[in-house]
Parts: sequence; structure tokens; C-alpha cells
Amino acid sequence: MITIISLLLLFNVNTNIDGDGEKLLKNLQDKFDKVKDLSAEFKQSTNGKAVLNGKFFFKKEDKLRIKFKNSILISDGETNWSYNQKEHKVIISKNDDSKASPFSLKKIVYEYPKECVVISEMDDGAEVLVLTPNKDSSIGYNAIKIWMNKENLINRIVLKDNADNLIQIDFSKYKVNQKISDNKFNFTPPEGSKVIDLR
Repeated sequence: MITIISLLLLFNVNTNIDGDGEKLLKNLQDKFDKVKDLSAEFKQSTNGKAVLNGKFFFKKEDKLRIKFKNSILISDGETNWSYNQKEHKVIISKNDDSKASPFSLKKIVYEYPKECVVISEMDDGAEVLVLTPNKDSSIGYNAIKIWMNKENLINRIVLKDNADNLIQIDFSKYKVNQKISDNKFNFTPPEGSKVIDLR
């Protein structure tokens, strides 16, 4: 009886990830194991509209700097700064590790797959990594699709949120392991700016 139960459990675990999906995921994770920092340009849209362009900086473990036309989002992994240049306003908040972010590479590459069924599918001749959250998952998305380039870096990511909105981010012009300074992921509010501290 124990043997049968063990085999059933093993079967259930293995059905969460198919062979091709496992290979794609391993390629992605192996690549990011070697990435200490990176930068890239990106284009973001929601439901095909409201396109935003910007530049993205990442440094392990979860330091982020996202530059849009009129705003900057920065996180050192503990504190977040959101600076609106037009309004000359800074919002400071504590980094909430439980909140989903399409720019959190640590979550997307390593943490989300643990809570998902992982498969691959073909899309216009390209092999795509598909993550579908389990019923008891705490991920804030219903589905995640990841396209990768030849270097196994993320080319495109499409996330379907709980309201069925499709968030698409396309990355280009990667630069990897540039020894980006930690100062890039800290922020001092400009003199005269309105500061709202929510910590």
C-alpha cells in the first residue's frame, strides 16, 4: 500500500512539469545562476494598449531600477522608491515580497515555477515556457508565458492577471554582468520634492 501511494505521489509531482518544459526552465535557471546583474530596454503594454518604454536594471538578489519617461522605480530589496518627475513627488514604501511584479526576475525564474504546472508550447515557431499556477498558489497571476532568446535570457513575458488583463513586456539590448554599483539601487529624494513615507 505504501509503495502504491509513493508511486502515485511521484506521478502527481512529475505531472506538474513536462520534459520540454523542464528543459526550458532548466536553461533559464542555469542562465540566471550565472547572472550577477543586467540591464535591458523594455516595452510594456496591457491588453495591447498603453505602451510604455523604459530601461530596466537588475542586480541579485532582488535589486531593481526601472526608468520610464517621467518616473523612476527603485528597490534595494528592502525599500522601494517611486519618483514622479512631473509631480516632483517621491513615495517610499517597504518592499513587500508577497506582491507580484512582472519585473521580479527572482520570483519569475525561481519561485513561481515551484507553484505552477510547467509545460512548453509552440507559438509561431518559437518554443514558449508556460507556467500555470496550482489551485493553492499564492501567485497573483492566472498564467505566465515566457519567450527566451538564444542566450536563454527572457525576450518576452506575458502575464494574465486575476482580472484577465494581459501584461506584455518585451526586452531587448541586454547587457549582462557589468558590475553595476549598489548605488544604482538607492535613491535620495531631490531637494524640494514632496516625500510620502509609507514604511
